[in-house]
Amino acid sequence: MTTDAPGGTGFSITTGELAGLLGAELSGAPDVALSGIEPLDAAGAGDLSFVRSHDYAAAAAKSDAGALLVTRGVELPAEVAAPVLVVDDADRSLIAILSSVRAHRLGPPASGVHPSAVVDERAELHESVSVGANAVIEHAVRIGAGTSVGAGAVIRAGTTIGERCVIGPNVTIGHEGFGYIVDESTGERTHLPHVGGVRIGDDVDIGAGSCVDRGKLRDTVISDGCKIDNLVQIAHNCELGEHVVVCGQSALAGSVKIGARAVLAGQVGVADNISIGPGVIVMAQAGVTRDLLEPGAYFGAPARPRQVVAREIAALRRITKSRRSENTS
Repeated sequence: MTTDAPGGTGFSITTGELAGLLGAELSGAPDVALSGIEPLDAAGAGDLSFVRSHDYAAAAAKSDAGALLVTRGVELPAEVAAPVLVVDDADRSLIAILSSVRAHRLGPPASGVHPSAVVDERAELHESVSVGANAVIEHAVRIGAGTSVGAGAVIRAGTTIGERCVIGPNVTIGHEGFGYIVDESTGERTHLPHVGGVRIGDDVDIGAGSCVDRGKLRDTVISDGCKIDNLVQIAHNCELGEHVVVCGQSALAGSVKIGARAVLAGQVGVADNISIGPGVIVMAQAGVTRDLLEPGAYFGAPARPRQVVAREIAALRRITKSRRSENTS
């Protein structure tokens, strides 16, 4: 596979060459030249597109893609004329292709510590850790093999980060938690020192501009495989189980516990001391004010089971429609 210079928009490979690289079963011409990757509705004659599941099979028939990368077992309509590359999992094969394209376009990932970064001599970094420009790593920090710390990130004392993590630009980990003691007579608030730390497992991604606060007495915990989007706030003493996903602009108040594989969509807010069960899905802009322990999807503010909210909305629409009819009769 060959690619453009940095900033280019495509790559150059034939369907036969790509099938060989992926170990794919090729049905159709092996000499179709491909120079881009696009979704089905945007692909042209020189583009590779992809069909990950049966849900996209019908759209494949309407696509102008030059070739299709298809998950094994997906049956395409008979009118699909483009060459088809059958693989075990189209998504995973696409990751392999995009990784190669990215490496050619952008070069190898950064390595080592940038000269402008400030790393305390008492911090413990594996030799394979990369640290971006103007990042700050304080004392009593441990970072495992293969982890990258983005430009401008601040990793404060008492933080432990595992292996193969990606800490995005301008992330702050281990800052003081938001906790105060209030003088009821004057309203004056005195900050409560936080002496816990932050423990981050392996294979964790934390997106740009996100914040993870240190614990008050015990550590804030982000378990293995968690994926945290940009601009997310995780407060003191939160505990995220393995492979939790938290999408952009969500915010967790103090001492929230989230079970393994749960998903919080964009702009979800979670009140303090709430527990969310394993596998629970909290839909976008929901406000969680009580424990959500039963598996399923939740929506609204306060967040409730999606089916309940849907029935209430439908009932409200019927009532509104009925009243409009009465007012016009």
